[in-house]
Amino acid sequence: MAAVEEDILAAGAQIIWVLEHTTTNQDGTAVQCRQAFNGYGSDKGLCVGDGESTPRTRVFDTSPFSEARGIDLIVRRSDMHVVFEAPHGTPSRDTQLTGEELLQEVRNVTGR
Repeated sequence: MAAVEEDILAAGAQIIWVLEHTTTNQDGTAVQCRQAFNGYGSDKGLCVGDGESTPRTRVFDTSPFSEARGIDLIVRRSDMHVVFEAPHGTPSRDTQLTGEELLQEVRNVTGR
């Protein structure tokens, strides 16, 4: 993903990383999120910790999109509709897109 971050931004998307919980199963914070993704070589996008979400934590883990695992979402800015989703490591659906594949999906949505 880090290799195509600039291309994703150029295609008109904003990258938002969400850290649901830490490796010790504590609710994630924005600071821990940035630390984690910096470790993966990512330096673009916004980083949030779901442990700081209100009214409840782990919103993404409990969404119908993720099935309690990671997820890629593309949300159209004009109406905030989810126009693409791909789960990570879900037993029934293990999409695991590469950065290049996600970039292509962003381009499909933005037309850039």
